[in-house]
Amino acid sequence: MEDNLFTISGVDDPFDTEKYISALESILFAAGDAVKKKDLMRIMDVTASDLEDIIGSYEEELKNRNRGIRLLLLENRIQLGTKESNTPYLKELLGVNERQSLSKGALECLSIVAFKQPVTRVEVDEIRGVNSDYVIQKLQEKGLIKVIGRKEAPGRPKLYGTTDEFLIQFGFSSLNEMKEENPIPERIIEKDEKKKAMEIEDIELFEEE
Repeated sequence: MEDNLFTISGVDDPFDTEKYISALESILFAAGDAVKKKDLMRIMDVTASDLEDIIGSYEEELKNRNRGIRLLLLENRIQLGTKESNTPYLKELLGVNERQSLSKGALECLSIVAFKQPVTRVEVDEIRGVNSDYVIQKLQEKGLIKVIGRKEAPGRPKLYGTTDEFLIQFGFSSLNEMKEENPIPERIIEKDEKKKAMEIEDIELFEEE
């Protein structure tokens, strides 16, 4: 294995865990946003295996010391976040109240985007049965969804997907984790089944002609 800062020959105990935990914490704090693991490896001059050891040790330290921050593992990125149990204090600090939480319509729209992404506004409308322009705009303003591309169709409509902020606020480390822990909403399943049935009918009619 290639030598790095943890495996230098001739050193009795080169794995200075505390030193690299300190470095990791400083980097994440200074960055503010999520940092890619490959960038952390480059900055800290460590291997992927070394970095995973550091991350694991840091997580354990935060847990054992009951710290107010936690590590958010967003697929191939890492970010510092606040401890979930301290949310009431943060709401008080920011002047957040219950009226500012997401409406039923916004949560419905957000769940559709989360499970169906990439998805167009028209596709969201079809599932909800109402126009979603306003709700999608509000979800974008809150940083929970964003435009991730354009669909190869007439007019090239925008495609929407969720953001890292969505994962952070709802406590998921990845979209896969979200889908594993939560069943697909019934309305999405029903709409998909109806759409497939209509497509089959169209094919059968075409074949009869």
